Amino acid sequence: MKKVILGILTVLALASLVGCGNKEEGNPSLENDNNEVIETVNENVEQEVPKSEQTGTAGSNIPLKDNPEEAEYQIKVAMQYLLEETYGDEVYDARIYVEKIYTAEEEEADEVLSTYELGPDEVAFSVRYELKLAPEVEDIMKFTAATGEYDEESGWVKEKYNIGILRPNPEGEPAYIITNFGTGW
Repeated sequence: MKKVILGILTVLALASLVGCGNKEEGNPSLENDNNEVIETVNENVEQEVPKSEQTGTAGSNIPLKDNPEEAEYQIKVAMQYLLEETYGDEVYDARIYVEKIYTAEEEEADEVLSTYELGPDEVAFSVRYELKLAPEVEDIMKFTAATGEYDEESGWVKEKYNIGILRPNPEGEPAYIITNFGTGW
């Protein structure tokens, strides 16, 4: 009798192992109320994305000029760095809005911009930003010169506008720096 029970247990164990071996790893299945097996989608399946819908990410080989999402992100990072370097503790916070990133065609068409001969990882842009001044700042004019309006109620300098060129940083970090920053080319 022990041999029969042991044989049945061995067959059951082998059957369950064979059943488990047929399932794709990482693709679990579920049973619905009717005990029907429902296969779930395997999250590791690579999906083909049409070339027109592909965008690069940081570290990709797509030039920054051809990747507006990454260019906008890098402009915002470089702006934060520029504001920190320029104003230090006098600016408590900043809101940055990238208004325009110039295309290669727009750069070529602009008389002044075309003279800069910007490379594939250099982009011209215009930006609007707001600065939250530290409470101890006394010289508000320093922050509103050329552009900007001080809102006494909120403590923010609003309506600041500038243009600039984002370029790779030859010194490494941050990855990009802003040059030619001002109110006109």
